[in-house]
Amino acid sequence: MSGLSTSDLESLFRQNSAHPNPMFDFLTGFVPRRLRDLFLWMEYLYYNSAQIFAALKKFSEYPITEIRYDTQNSAQEKRIKHLLEKVIKIKNILITCGRDRWIYGNAFVSVYQPFARFLQCPDCKKLINIEHVNYRFRYWQKTLQFKYKCTKCKKEVAGKVIDRKVTDPKKIHIIRWDPKQMDINYNPFTGESVYYYSIPGDLRQKIQKGDKHILNSMPLNFIRAAHDDKMFQFNKDQIYHMKVEAPAGIDQQWGFPPLTAALKLFFYAAVLRKANEAVALDHLVPFRIIFPQPSSNNADPLQTIALANMFSNVKDGLRLWRRDPLTIMHSPVPIGTAQLGGDGRALLTLGEVKEAEDSIIMAMGIPREFLTGGLSFTGSAITLRMLENQLLTYTSELNDLMQWITDKSTKMLGWARTDVALTEFKLIDDIQQKQALVALNQTNQSISNTTIAELHDFNLTKERERRMQESLDEVRFQQELQQKVTKMQDSLAQQAQRQAMMGRSDTQYDQQQVIAQADQIVQQLMQLDTGMRKSQLHSLQTEDAVMYAVVVQRLEQAQLSQAQEAKQGG
Repeated sequence: MSGLSTSDLESLFRQNSAHPNPMFDFLTGFVPRRLRDLFLWMEYLYYNSAQIFAALKKFSEYPITEIRYDTQNSAQEKRIKHLLEKVIKIKNILITCGRDRWIYGNAFVSVYQPFARFLQCPDCKKLINIEHVNYRFRYWQKTLQFKYKCTKCKKEVAGKVIDRKVTDPKKIHIIRWDPKQMDINYNPFTGESVYYYSIPGDLRQKIQKGDKHILNSMPLNFIRAAHDDKMFQFNKDQIYHMKVEAPAGIDQQWGFPPLTAALKLFFYAAVLRKANEAVALDHLVPFRIIFPQPSSNNADPLQTIALANMFSNVKDGLRLWRRDPLTIMHSPVPIGTAQLGGDGRALLTLGEVKEAEDSIIMAMGIPREFLTGGLSFTGSAITLRMLENQLLTYTSELNDLMQWITDKSTKMLGWARTDVALTEFKLIDDIQQKQALVALNQTNQSISNTTIAELHDFNLTKERERRMQESLDEVRFQQELQQKVTKMQDSLAQQAQRQAMMGRSDTQYDQQQVIAQADQIVQQLMQLDTGMRKSQLHSLQTEDAVMYAVVVQRLEQAQLSQAQEAKQGG
């Protein structure tokens, strides 16, 4: 980390006057001069400032809403939704990439193309999956050699590497690259950039030592770059760069970290906290002294008593007092106490720390209430609108990143292209505007139903499918109910006929008369409550089983008809 040394600072402060440069202070010497050093400080601020950590965490997560899929093919939508939300976990990717953007000012993303690596014998041309080979890896004369014993020709050979693409959605992986390891070659005339990645030392060592877990799935160009100690160059359109645009005078190929304005404020707050720590350690807890106190000007206890015995007795008394607070100590002379320290509260700089922390929040452009939870619509409408516009710009960048990831993934899998986007983010819910749009939709249909549904975060296509399914389920339910009622009626009628034939074999059975009499009983039962109805039916069952069976059948039919009429009327 570059900066001025202590000697350089002292020489500057001693030139000609006490303050030769009003724009230079002590903390300026700690400000980094290189971009990668600035990235390191941004990481430090994120994990060591409670305000910055909370603000960036909320800014990264709060605007993430539900995902809309613009396709009429339900099967395609289901596949894309499962890929993004279950396999890739796109919401988590958007949150972490957004966090990189707020911390570093840059976020670099790639989509890993899954492949299966095979080794081919140069003699017999037999292919074998590298996962099933016990090979030895070495880098010889700028060529990658995977030596193994061929199972077919039984020779020790250096296999030829053949990579075949795998169209398995579960193996697609999103890579976030460390901005500290990136380098950019930028053309200011065309605005095009070529991206390079400096391979970390620990990963380079694993490759050079032949780590099979790495070698079996890493692209060959990456392995060659690691062995040659060169930077890895990305192909065109193989990496996505999301950045916070820097001023024209600063390197335009890079995004500029938004936390830079809070860096010196954080240093200042750190100085104050360090001072408070020193005060707390040295001045908060007082140091107490016990001494014999003369009772008068002429009576000095130092001349009349043995101080060693007195202090020994005092120590014993304090020891007993700590065990039993009701202990009373006796002393032949008055004892005085003095106190050093204990004035730390007056020395603490709590107000200055709070002011410095508020300045850090202001430097990030975030209302304090956004962190503390006191942000309301009535008191801060303008502040809310400004914050909403800031987050809307951020969500548009997230939509571009998500669409790029979706296009890359579907192209790898051979699927049709699908437009995806986050549901429109609104920090302020304008109730009056919603009511006006709903009124226009109901009066002259100038506003579409789709717009009204999206206004309330509903998918009109899905709602229509659900309504259709509910209607089909209701019709199916009525059909099954009618079938069961008919089956029950047939069973009861057959039972009544059998009982009538057995009980009235000497008389002729009149079915119409029995049904008419049963209908009269049903009309009477319909006017009773549930308890009285059950009692009357029980009495009828004991008196005339045939009539009871017919009455139960006609009663259920009447209740079903009454329920259907009530549903149609409602």
